[in-house]
Amino acid sequence: MNLMKLRISGNRSQDGSALAHCLWMTMLVGMGAYSLIGLSSQRVRMAHNRTDFNEAFYHAENAVQWAARHIADDTSPAGTFSKAAGTMSLPYYNALTNTTASGFKDAQVIVTAATNGAAGVFTVQATALVGNKTRTLLATVKKEPPSKVFDYEYFLNNWGWWWGSTITGNGDNRSNWDFDFRYDPIVNGAVTATGEIAANNVPINPFNRATVPLNGLAKTDPLAYLKDGSERVKMPNLKDFTEYSAMAAAKGGTLNAPGISISGTHTNTLKPSVYIVGTDASPIVINGPVVIPGDVIIKGKITGKGTLYVGGNLYVAGDLSYKNRADYSTPPETMSAASRDSWVLNNANKDLVGFAVRESIFGGNPNSTTWKSACFDPSVYGLKNVGGEANLGADGIAGTPDDGVAYKDTNGDGTADSAWYDADGDGTVDSNYVYANLTVTAAKAAGFENYPINAVTGLPEDFNLLASNSFNRMDGVFYCNHALALRSTLTGLIGNGSVICRDEAMVFSGWLRFNYDSRVHSRYATSPNLFIDLGLPEANTIGLLSLQEISPQPIL
Repeated sequence: MNLMKLRISGNRSQDGSALAHCLWMTMLVGMGAYSLIGLSSQRVRMAHNRTDFNEAFYHAENAVQWAARHIADDTSPAGTFSKAAGTMSLPYYNALTNTTASGFKDAQVIVTAATNGAAGVFTVQATALVGNKTRTLLATVKKEPPSKVFDYEYFLNNWGWWWGSTITGNGDNRSNWDFDFRYDPIVNGAVTATGEIAANNVPINPFNRATVPLNGLAKTDPLAYLKDGSERVKMPNLKDFTEYSAMAAAKGGTLNAPGISISGTHTNTLKPSVYIVGTDASPIVINGPVVIPGDVIIKGKITGKGTLYVGGNLYVAGDLSYKNRADYSTPPETMSAASRDSWVLNNANKDLVGFAVRESIFGGNPNSTTWKSACFDPSVYGLKNVGGEANLGADGIAGTPDDGVAYKDTNGDGTADSAWYDADGDGTVDSNYVYANLTVTAAKAAGFENYPINAVTGLPEDFNLLASNSFNRMDGVFYCNHALALRSTLTGLIGNGSVICRDEAMVFSGWLRFNYDSRVHSRYATSPNLFIDLGLPEANTIGLLSLQEISPQPIL
């Protein structure tokens, strides 16, 4: 049997060419694979770097928070603290350093007191190192800061209302419920409401500027200036003055006026209330925080920087004006941020006084029938129809759907049995305002130190002769837990500072203008040197005044 032999023959050069081609292709594939591996590794490294970069920021941010709590808790918080040194107690830092996967290496904060010596103001420099990425944050922190309610020219812990074409507000406004506008007032600032911003109870459409019933900056850009549905802002609780008396003593607060001198806290238990009048020649001088446990009647010229704490009612019995007033001719809230900060610096030494009142503030003469008919009796806003807490419901606002709906368990049986909302936090179920409780009678006048005595009868002078509705100036930051009501019969009421309360009945003649005083917090500045410490009421133990990232700083 013959076998066929099959032989494939070819040119040797062709064989070599094929082999070279194969080797070349193999090398190209290898180089491509190497390049892909290199590119992949580079991208992995870049991803790690981005992750480390971001994580370093978050760890520095947490370090700022740690420093804030440290400042709140420690009487002498200044110093340098780090995870590596064991002086920075953030437990999750330890967990991160026990694994190589995190890349976390260290974090550090440096806490220093403000360079201008402002009480309770500290600079915090926080640095975190992750992998080879370092991020550093610089913050200004205030221990026991004034409440954020003082950021506004007009703040209502209820529903805000501006009804009048002759109302002008130069500054931001806020309410812890709805804010209602009528008749096109001028609003040169933001309006923030927990509920709705409305026109005659109809929600405003900020997308249709032509229908917005306002003038001023809020009219030009309602989308930027009108902010509804925001969170509530906590009001300070003035139930207990122990802390403020201690602060008044520590800061050496004083009040001096004709016939009266107080250091720290007024201690006359027989006459816990005080009558105070200042003149150009002998103004009321207040420096630092001062506490008066009873009522205060005040009017005239006032000078200095500080806060007067009042345990009862504050009666503004006539014009109350600064002797050395800041320049409000161009309202600072209508300026650019840089110009506003310059205004704060230029007016830093001018008068600035706060009034922190546990009960209510009454301007003019509440004993008069005209005051009563203007502020107390009206069915829509009169004080006789507001103030009660028994049936407010969970939102704390009268006239809303949850009025009278039980939500609070008062006896601990697990079932809601009360619609009481403790609006002022005093633990007492308040009723609507009672007119007899807000007037100044002869019996009440007898409890005032420095109250004028009638030369003939030897009895306290009639309050009707000491107080008048004929006034139109209120300089200062006015805060109270209850009502701010006034009757001004002189044309053109001007308030330079703030109005902050729960219930408001301000009745004026002609026109009304609010000028927010930017010196209260100067939130537009990054420098702690612009902070003026008045000793205003607090709602939180710590506050962040500013925060910015700076170039990476080495960890010591």
